[in-house]
Amino acid sequence: MNSGAASALKKNPLFAALPLSEINTLLDGHDVLQFAEGSELFHEAETARQLFLILEGEVVLLPSASAAGSPLPMVQLAAGDTAGEEAVLTGMPYCATARAASPTTVIAIPAQTLMGYLEAHFDVAIAMISNMAAHLRDQVKEITELKMQSTAERLASFLLTLAGTATGHTVVRLPYEKRLLADHLGMDPATLSRAFAKLRDKGVVASRTDKVEIADVARLRSYGDGAAITS
Repeated sequence: MNSGAASALKKNPLFAALPLSEINTLLDGHDVLQFAEGSELFHEAETARQLFLILEGEVVLLPSASAAGSPLPMVQLAAGDTAGEEAVLTGMPYCATARAASPTTVIAIPAQTLMGYLEAHFDVAIAMISNMAAHLRDQVKEITELKMQSTAERLASFLLTLAGTATGHTVVRLPYEKRLLADHLGMDPATLSRAFAKLRDKGVVASRTDKVEIADVARLRSYGDGAAITS
């Protein structure tokens, strides 16, 4: 048994309540898969055959456009997160496309193995579904808050997250390319460029690389916390 895989699964909130012996049972027949940057783990509307736990790298979930035709914010997943659990646990197709944002290694647990275990352990199934529901509520809240902000406000909030506790002048690095950043913030690349342009008078200067200069973090924070300009 791969102790690293068992330890990683045990740390995930979905599986945290399970004893190690049960974790090992779930990992019977699992695969460790590697995906190059840009490769798809699964595609929206496909039959959910596996649940994925990310060991290394980053994965983004890309939902379809909204009913109005505008892009929805993507969801970024990192090491320790799972992908595809809502589809596996409900027996529905995957509701988004999962794509590796960097070289990524995952544990793939067959849906049949997981569901067979849960059918025999109803209490675990209830706990897992409750944890999943709480996680989904957090994601919905985040997406709702993003959609209520202007594009420039979304960008400002994201840059402030990268700045952390910095004060005054600082330089942050974008964690992924601007095309993926646009997806994450629920806009297209051209709209992202306009959002950066709107933040220039707030002291934000984006380079052609992954560096973004913030002249005054406090000034940008006062804007991101409540100033409004139309997008």
